Amino acid sequence: MTSRRGPDLVLGERIARHGLADRPAHTVAEAAALTTAIQAQDHPAARLGVRARSQGLTDADVLDAVGVDRTVVRTWLMRGTIHLVDTADVRWLVALFGPAVARQFATRLRQIGLTPSYLARCERALPQILADGPRTRAEVVAGLAERGIPMNFADPQARMYVLLHASCLGLVCRAADRGRTATFAMLDDWVPSAPVGPRGDDALAELARRYFRAYSPATAADFATWSGLAAGQAIELIRDELTPIDVYGRAGFRLGEVEPARGLRLLPAFDNYLIGYKHRGFIDDARRPEVYVGGLIRPTVLLDGRVVGRWQLINKTHADVTLFEDLSAANRRELDREIADVSKFLEGGRG
Repeated sequence: MTSRRGPDLVLGERIARHGLADRPAHTVAEAAALTTAIQAQDHPAARLGVRARSQGLTDADVLDAVGVDRTVVRTWLMRGTIHLVDTADVRWLVALFGPAVARQFATRLRQIGLTPSYLARCERALPQILADGPRTRAEVVAGLAERGIPMNFADPQARMYVLLHASCLGLVCRAADRGRTATFAMLDDWVPSAPVGPRGDDALAELARRYFRAYSPATAADFATWSGLAAGQAIELIRDELTPIDVYGRAGFRLGEVEPARGLRLLPAFDNYLIGYKHRGFIDDARRPEVYVGGLIRPTVLLDGRVVGRWQLINKTHADVTLFEDLSAANRRELDREIADVSKFLEGGRG
């Protein structure tokens, strides 16, 4: 494949590590684990994030992995946002991120009126409310009221914060959606065989290892931006595994050797590649407001690791593409194949 610019070796290495070049994953769990977890506050976008890193899967396969096979789980992790994570990783990641997420939202909880004593009562009641299976937020609120724990708060987000707090403790997780409505379950009931995994410094070291394996070349600031955690101790724990490298004039690291790749890929909204770095040299400054819009990150066209356009689905078979630069004929054919692959992914049957 050719593009109008010469290849950027840093970006070429990154797209190879993210799985965006050869799409190496063959299961939903493998796709999620490639980047430790896939950003998933937008569930359809997360499923397209699986597509971008895998081959042979369909949208229905991802829904089955979440709600039937339960090989992946959605819960609050990095930076206090919902992620899609390999079930084998969910317990140790929740244990690692839970305290940081709780601190992140502590002031907001106090402002709403969610006191420690009120939250403790909710913690005790949730196992009873969720004993017979997943429940929606409204059903959880009704269950709390039945047990003498009314949720009479002015802020309508109070119900979400109660469940976020419980997720930080490893009590609950997201279950299968009921139509477009989120449901929640006890983590122990939803994925009872999920392993404990590493703890303490071992968990922090594994997180740093996962990050630099998937995102490098990257800097300490990049790790902190992605994880929401301080980088110093995490990097120190695996420093002997890292190779120092210059990343656009900043001191950075890589973990292992990867051959830089090239290629075009359609990334969904909120894709990990677009979130995982503090310094976002993969997009021209003039175009950044077209992609990073307030709290939204729009779907993008990625060529050789650079953002060269944005896109949106019109329906399952058509996409509206806005390019930021002219593409070669070969790149245009690649774009057409990507649009067709998105359609195949969305329309594919189960299995």
